[in-house]
Amino acid sequence: MNTPIYNEAKQCRGIIANNGSSSGEETPHQSGYCIEIDRQLEVRTKQGKRLYISVIGDVAFHENGAAAYSSHADTGLVGMFVLKPQGSGWEVEYVNPVMNAGASGAGLKDWKLIQVAPDIWGFINIHSDSHYIQSFSEYVLMTPDPKSKKVIYSHIAAKATTENNPIAPSGCSKDRKVEYCTLLKAKLNIDKTTLINGFYPLEITISGHKYNYNGSEKKTYNNQVYKIKYEPKKGYQKPKDYPL
Repeated sequence: MNTPIYNEAKQCRGIIANNGSSSGEETPHQSGYCIEIDRQLEVRTKQGKRLYISVIGDVAFHENGAAAYSSHADTGLVGMFVLKPQGSGWEVEYVNPVMNAGASGAGLKDWKLIQVAPDIWGFINIHSDSHYIQSFSEYVLMTPDPKSKKVIYSHIAAKATTENNPIAPSGCSKDRKVEYCTLLKAKLNIDKTTLINGFYPLEITISGHKYNYNGSEKKTYNNQVYKIKYEPKKGYQKPKDYPL
């Protein structure tokens, strides 16, 4: 359990949590994050009013309490709470306070509230990062899940670029005049005409191209549409033929 703490070095309310980097597959690194509220929005449902809150955190201190600075390998911290009325106050209905999103240890800001089911809302944002010749973006969604009674974290690739690759035999393109081996973009829409497992499916439109490793084959996508269905306890799951 991640217990909230007060950090003297940064004079902030914080939490110790995995920072997205690791030593091998089994040893996740942890950092201290200063936490703040990003969004706090009230909505009305058939079950009554609900308070949706997104929180974010930046890497700020070490486990021993000393001040820390983030590295490119670290990710920021995000969390989501759904509160329902209880007496004169509120009680937690759904919560997941510890999820990772945001580059270089900075929590991803400015989450947008969207309707994902007739009486359920979620938060959406775009996380982006770059490594060597590759850059990528992904849609990140945080949604309450009635089956598990938890907040589920989904991420769907939204953009990918790979510059001509000097490691590949042909640099990904035979004539080497193509600027990118991969240049794919996705646009997200919510299909509110359909319900699958109680949720609206996502409708992702993809355009662009990608070459295979040796540049012998190029696939082109001209506004091809993919449906992303919500699966209980798992969140939005991309289909096997999703190109990103």
